[in-house]
Amino acid sequence: MAKSKASPTPKPRKPVQARAAETRARILDVAYEVFAEKGYDTANTRDIAAAAGVTHTTIRYHFGSKDELWRETVRQMFKRAEQELNFEPEELNLPARERLKLFLRKYIYYCARNTNHARIMIAESVRGGERLDWMAENFIRPSHETINKVSSELPPKRLPGVSPVSLLYIVVAMCQLPFVLSKEVKTLYDIEMTSTEAIEAHIDAVTALLFDE
Repeated sequence: MAKSKASPTPKPRKPVQARAAETRARILDVAYEVFAEKGYDTANTRDIAAAAGVTHTTIRYHFGSKDELWRETVRQMFKRAEQELNFEPEELNLPARERLKLFLRKYIYYCARNTNHARIMIAESVRGGERLDWMAENFIRPSHETINKVSSELPPKRLPGVSPVSLLYIVVAMCQLPFVLSKEVKTLYDIEMTSTEAIEAHIDAVTALLFDE
């Protein structure tokens, strides 16, 4: 008599909380892309749900509304920036000049990897209104205070007399725009701005413009 085959051992399922956390994270990743590409008004939660492989009801369960999904996407965006731009304990002991150069290096690499951040910020800044006010109060003002504190310790010598506000936005534009406009750069100059070589060259250029070297 032939022996019956043993049933395969079922794979253990992840706990409900772990699956819910993965679903939530996947929705936020998709929302980050969609809000950056289409803007808040044009973005559709049903499209986000479809791209994330979930139902529209799932988005409503986790976030309630498009507005709260957008806000949580922005919270995650600034959390990622904080994690990437923070100094390690040993880096805090560097001389002010070297610490500022290190911050610029971290920031440029962040800009290269996260162009959606700039796209969301530009869209909301151009439009203005309650969402920008919320971002400004909760995230932008604190981050600017940190940047201004670092830069005030050692103002770049090549820009004497420039106001802190002008300097801040000059530096932000220098660091961000080549990556936001990377398709234009590729079309005009056949340079892949997201390549390590191009990023390092841009860091060298920004450093040369801001410091005497």
